[in-house]
Amino acid sequence: MSPPADVLVVGSGGFVGRALVPALRAAGLRVAAATRSPRGEGERPVDIADAGSVRALFASFDAPPRAVVHLAAIAHKRASTLPAGAYEAVNHQGVRHVLAAARAAGAERFVFFSSASVYGDAGRTGAVPEDAELRPVGEYGTSKARAEEACRAAIAEGFACAMLRFPAMYAGDFLLNVRKRAYVPGTGDRVLLRVPGRPPRHSLCAVANAVDAVRLALGGLPPGAWNVTDGAPYAQDELARVVGALDGVSRGASVPRPLARLALWDAAAALPAPRRASIRDNYWKLFEGLVLDDSRIRAAGYAPAARLDALLSRTGG
Repeated sequence: MSPPADVLVVGSGGFVGRALVPALRAAGLRVAAATRSPRGEGERPVDIADAGSVRALFASFDAPPRAVVHLAAIAHKRASTLPAGAYEAVNHQGVRHVLAAARAAGAERFVFFSSASVYGDAGRTGAVPEDAELRPVGEYGTSKARAEEACRAAIAEGFACAMLRFPAMYAGDFLLNVRKRAYVPGTGDRVLLRVPGRPPRHSLCAVANAVDAVRLALGGLPPGAWNVTDGAPYAQDELARVVGALDGVSRGASVPRPLARLALWDAAAALPAPRRASIRDNYWKLFEGLVLDDSRIRAAGYAPAARLDALLSRTGG
């Protein structure tokens, strides 16, 4: 019989999983990996939307993994391009399936990759703490919030579950979330956004820092929700400077906040509630920003080292 895995990473095929699995192995942990479409050596297949597939995954081990890190999710896709209910099936029910199977198998700890989307952007001022009211907008944020409900229920029953809430994430080969905040919408990533006056501020998180947060959670971070960021938030002009240098774009356009508010926030008033909420959330994301208070996890030992501008040194920028 093979020794039990220290960690099972569910969703190992995504851009976070591809960094997390080798980092955990380099730290000396025995890591098992599972994903919907296995490509890497030793990856096991699983469809988290199918409870039977999840149970089969856990049954494939000689002994249960001691901890489970759940990364698997649908993200960065319009709900209209997916089968009806896809976000609910994968991001909510899928977490319930994996959480239930992990507990039934005897796993000791569960780390859930959640999102700052559970807060909702619109109307947020100051740094948002973990105990802020959750106001998710759209199917992605709502599905993540519902998955957290499952985690909190498990915590109430004495199970160790850490919910890591990440803002927009990035890596050298994944800048989609940063570009959304750096460019004027509708310009095809060709015109950098400038906001005159008080610049919006944005919390971000490098994948390298997310890996460190997971390692901390696996080491005994108390159950509950934890904001995880790069530390100090980024001003809009800093995002534009770094992304422009990486993409070779120098052209920018100033979009005054009052004009953007009139065109997006105020104009959305006549739209149906779901569409109105989405547009206003996007306005806030671009022109006001979202900053998370990560003081609790920093007090627990988290010390983020990676910053966005470090990508410039890697490319000679």
